Amino acid sequence: MERGNIMLGNGRKTIGLFVFSSYEPYQQQICHGVAEQAFAKGYNVAVMNAFGRYGDDVEYFQGEAQIFDLPDYSKFAGIILTTDMFNIPGAKENVLKHIQQEAHCPVVSLRQQIEGMNNILLDEPNNMEEIIRHVIEVHHARDIAFMSGPKQREDANSRLECFKRLMEEYGYSIGKNRIYYGNFWKNQGPDVCDFFLSGDKWPDAIICANDNMALSVCDELYERGIRVPEDIIVTGYDGEEEGKYYQPALSTVEVDFIDMAHQAVDLIEKHQKDLKCETVYAKTKCYPKESCGCKKINTNFPKRAMHYSSNLRLGNLEMQFSFMSIEFGKIRKISEMPPIVEKYIYNFTDFADYYLCICDGLRKIEEGKANDYTEQMHLRVGFHNRMNMSEPGQRLDIAFPKEDLIPHELVGEEPQCFYFVPVHYQNTCYGYEVYQFSEANKGGGIYPRWTIAIANAIESIRIQEKLHDLIDELENMYIHDVMTGLYNRRGFENYARSLFLEAKVKEISVCVLGIDADGLKTINDIFGHHEGDNLLRCIGYAINEAGSQGQIGARIGGDEFEVIILNAEEEDAKRWVYKFERSLENYNQKSGKLYKVHASVGYRVGIPNPGDTLESYMKESDDIMYQNKIKNKRRRNEPLR
Repeated sequence: MERGNIMLGNGRKTIGLFVFSSYEPYQQQICHGVAEQAFAKGYNVAVMNAFGRYGDDVEYFQGEAQIFDLPDYSKFAGIILTTDMFNIPGAKENVLKHIQQEAHCPVVSLRQQIEGMNNILLDEPNNMEEIIRHVIEVHHARDIAFMSGPKQREDANSRLECFKRLMEEYGYSIGKNRIYYGNFWKNQGPDVCDFFLSGDKWPDAIICANDNMALSVCDELYERGIRVPEDIIVTGYDGEEEGKYYQPALSTVEVDFIDMAHQAVDLIEKHQKDLKCETVYAKTKCYPKESCGCKKINTNFPKRAMHYSSNLRLGNLEMQFSFMSIEFGKIRKISEMPPIVEKYIYNFTDFADYYLCICDGLRKIEEGKANDYTEQMHLRVGFHNRMNMSEPGQRLDIAFPKEDLIPHELVGEEPQCFYFVPVHYQNTCYGYEVYQFSEANKGGGIYPRWTIAIANAIESIRIQEKLHDLIDELENMYIHDVMTGLYNRRGFENYARSLFLEAKVKEISVCVLGIDADGLKTINDIFGHHEGDNLLRCIGYAINEAGSQGQIGARIGGDEFEVIILNAEEEDAKRWVYKFERSLENYNQKSGKLYKVHASVGYRVGIPNPGDTLESYMKESDDIMYQNKIKNKRRRNEPLR
């Protein structure tokens, strides 16, 4: 069988793409480019997506990273990694271990060099050169500040070294408080501006190692009344979409991530048989725009309208997902989820398919312990070609092997691109979601808020089920005798009374048997209470063994037992007593104990009269039982006391 042909069941090879936060601009472009080129060459794409690290909840991180344990790596025809975005400790190492031990296909690493793989890299030492020279030569900046990325990031260090090298080349010194180590995100604008202003003089320009940080600097400068670019030039790096629609539009170094993704697929195609490795470099280009002063700031309406429209959509999503969470709070079963999902799924623009796949034996999952996807998964919520697969009031449950990822009957013949997202509560794995979008360049817009709402709904369902189980267990303990497993007095009175009333109303025969253990005190005194307990359990077992349909048996206290049987005649009662005593005899023959287990039985059989009660039948059967007890003791030459 050819490698990679059966992962998604349509006879096509499958490329695995491993990403974090597929909704982010860089990741979306990679997803779009990979799917676009893979489709052109006839490949499927399986995008393994985690939302990544937020805060310090280690158990949550573990649950997110479990998605990378889902696929069978041996079935991939190629693997593409974006490990520079992996921000969960151990996730990168785990994926590389899977690849080393299981994969037999070309592997491509994007933006991060990994030994033994194909690498598509950015020429980090030189890619920022053009934008830095532009700021110096065209805009005559001298006092330049640089906002780098984290010190442990190789790409950040390379961009910083490029800045230092060019400043030295032009003979410009780097002043005090002119290099700040950021985090590649948008939340450090106030801190970096405080840092650069600590010398009481603003720099001529602030060059940032990525667009996110550059936009945060522009926002903070605006808040402080500092104009960009009139007072300070600001530039970025990456060419993200947001920078194009920002005012002023961000001057930046744009990386052609779509081309990078195309090259990754091409390398997989090229090395299908030889598995050789090579390194290539992605294309970049400097785009001077408004934030450096090369272009006049555009204040036209369409740009502002697009920004307003984007904010409006995000606000609407937050509201929609909040209402969805409220509705999920009302449900008690997973089978009640599809109508709610159907109501809100259209917030995912251009989705084609959505599947919620749940682990086998969800109720048995032990909370608080990390667990894996089960060998058999269950499709419980499904939207195929945008249509709800669940019939109203019906339970959808399609079982399939985990290695298939989704049921093969749902996979079309044409190349497919599916996004797989983990569904978990902390590190407790519930399953995963599967998304497919209408076109290759429209995928990746998957929202953490949605998935968290789904996971929380499942956790709520599990809690409700556990509470019901606990209530059932408590109810069971409330009406059952722990020693014998029979009903206790409370349980007997609850259920026996209704049986007796039924016999009375329907005028049918009922049998009530009174049973008393013989010699319990003697056995307790001579052999110990544990042997006395054994005697009681033997009688309980014999009651069950003699049992007939409709019987209710109980230990109502100490060594006293009661049984009620509906539709029982005299012969039925005699037969019951015979089977009960035979069971005790069999035990005595095989037990090897130094004592014998005996019990005395009395019964009352008849169709209850209007004045009869359960208590009156019990008294009559007990009276007969005590007469039989005296006879049994005389027969066994035991003291009558």
